[in-house]
Order: sequence, then C-alpha cells, then structure tokens
Amino acid sequence: MGTPKKLEWEEKYSVGVKLIDDQHKMMFATINELLDAVNTSPTKEKLHGIIDQLIKYKKFHFATEERYFEEFNYENTKDHINRHNIFNLKLVEIQKKWGDNNLSLAFDLVDFLEDWLIDHLMTADQEYKECFKAHGLK
Repeated sequence: MGTPKKLEWEEKYSVGVKLIDDQHKMMFATINELLDAVNTSPTKEKLHGIIDQLIKYKKFHFATEERYFEEFNYENTKDHINRHNIFNLKLVEIQKKWGDNNLSLAFDLVDFLEDWLIDHLMTADQEYKECFKAHGLK
C-alpha cells in the first residue's frame, strides 16, 4: 500500500470567498492530519479523534454553504445539498466498518476524502462562485 500524497491547496480550488476557502483549507489540513496519523501506526483512539474532528468540521462547513444557498436563493441548492448528503452517507458507511482493521479503513477514508473533496471543489463548489460573488461575498 503506497503512501498517499498530502493535499496541497491550489488557487484553482478557490471559490473567491475567503470564509469558504479558509474552511476548505481547514478540511485539507484535517485530511493531511489523518494522513500523517496513518503513516505513523496510530492508535484506534487517535484515528477516531481525527475522524470525529473532520465530521464535526464538515457539518459546520456544509451548514455555512447551505445558509448562503438559502439566503441567496441559489438555483442549484437542491443538487448541491444532495451531494453533501451523499458524502455524509458515505462517511457513515465507512464509520460503521470500523473494527480490527482500522489502518486499512483509514487509508480507504483518506482516498475517499481526497477524491471527493477535489472533485467537489472543482465542480459543485465552482458552480456557486458567480452567485456568491453577485451577492457581495468576498
């Protein structure tokens, strides 16, 4: 099993809103923290702690985006929230599998998070960029 590369923020991920970009960067940092832990034979408690932190932060971040969707009457609100819900279900599914092979699941989780986050930033989040900008968010 190769060591996954750390996530690095690139300007192409920006949605042009500092608050949301900062939240995305925090998610990158938490995923990288999970990666660091995976590479140092972490305890089950350490892995669970980082994952719980990620889940709490994800809820906070999704709530931020969704609040703006409602406030600005964003046209793709339903689709975007559906994408958030699919992500939530996948996280719950991964959490339910926690057992003896925590390290393997942590690698699976890192792979999923990296793929999902990059894809989400490059597609769904770019779609609300103009709407948020038009409502004065910077």
